[in-house]
Amino acid sequence: MPKVFFTYVWGPPGDPCWPLTFGSKAARTQANKALTEGDYVFTVGTKGEATQRESQGRVLGLYQVSSLEVNTIDYMDQIDTSGNTERAASEFPYALHPISVWEITSPENTFSSLVGPLTGAHHLRAQSTVVELDPETAAPLLALARRPVSLAEPRTLLGRGLVAHKNSKLAPKHEGAFSGAFGEHDIWYVYVLALKDRQGRDLAFKIGYASDPAARCAAYQAPMASEVTGLTWKPACSQATGSEDDARRIEQALLAHFSKYKLPSNGEIIRGPTETEILSKLAVILRQG
Repeated sequence: MPKVFFTYVWGPPGDPCWPLTFGSKAARTQANKALTEGDYVFTVGTKGEATQRESQGRVLGLYQVSSLEVNTIDYMDQIDTSGNTERAASEFPYALHPISVWEITSPENTFSSLVGPLTGAHHLRAQSTVVELDPETAAPLLALARRPVSLAEPRTLLGRGLVAHKNSKLAPKHEGAFSGAFGEHDIWYVYVLALKDRQGRDLAFKIGYASDPAARCAAYQAPMASEVTGLTWKPACSQATGSEDDARRIEQALLAHFSKYKLPSNGEIIRGPTETEILSKLAVILRQG
């Protein structure tokens, strides 16, 4: 059975809802070590000024989390920047990708009334990371009425690729009353192949996109007769993307940047730039929307 945790936040989940955020990388790492993929995290409004009075001390949301670490910068276009949310996005840049999120709709949702007294250590730790609740304490929280909210899509190509790849790997093992449903996803990759000689030197690079980069590499290698020529195509990079359109767009942007290095015989093969230069440019493209 999934474990149940809680953490303090500044407001209810939006719709679309952004990931479960943390103020430091260390806090996110601590949470990820404590959590198992599919566990539940209830969010509770702080009693400070950053939280609206009507949300202070109340159970506001429920997150079913994955182990995928993401950054809020990849979601900025999707986040409602009114009120405290913009501040939260800048002060809590580290996040975990949710499998599913619900907004708590029960009117009787005061956290302290539902779970009873907790130690000061519990409350202190929950200000920065997640704190586990035993099954008896968590039972009233699990009984709260709720409604599902949609998940925000990352703005950047890198973020969309990370989330799409993670969603494709989420097994339908997350069972129970709150479980989200995930089907099979076709993941498209931008790939770079390096043509190497017998000494392992890079002679050229093939840039493309495919749903199965390994198969594309094998197809390019098959006619090379490496026993005679000494030439071998080797994978240099395989980057998941959010869709086939994203993969095509990234591929074309990468080829356009290195257009003067294209071979006349094959516009997807370039000769001249180093692998480091190609991957550095790819990283820049992936951080764009």
